[in-house]
Amino acid sequence: MNEFLRPVLKILISIILGLFMGYERSQQNKPAGIRDVALVTLGATLFALIGLTFKESSNLDMTRLLYAPIIGIGFLGSGVILQDKNKVEGLTTAGVLWVSVATGLLIAIDKYILSIISALSVYIILKLKYITIKIERPNNVKKRRR
Repeated sequence: MNEFLRPVLKILISIILGLFMGYERSQQNKPAGIRDVALVTLGATLFALIGLTFKESSNLDMTRLLYAPIIGIGFLGSGVILQDKNKVEGLTTAGVLWVSVATGLLIAIDKYILSIISALSVYIILKLKYITIKIERPNNVKKRRR
């Protein structure tokens, strides 16, 4: 594959997998949905591609550039986590954003099978919410008061 098409293919794969991972969040009307997850996945891929480009022409430490999207996602992830009294919301969405960064990085370093497995894993994990087993406390057990 030529020098131009390979990065374009990586960009397209990152967008497709990002859209796939964000689909369920969007269906659930969560703070970060289909477009957000796709953009995060794409951004991680682009950062890694930039690093790989410079690594070929300089003595750049690639691991430092990989930290940029990982650290940056912390700010986005904290923005979707909300706390209201005894309830915390957005942790799952923040987790999806976090994994989407890793997926984008995998795409950039030619680990396509792993990136597809990670996207499928995210989707399956998100769908587990609908396959939960309810365990009810027996009626004869009362809460202890302190």
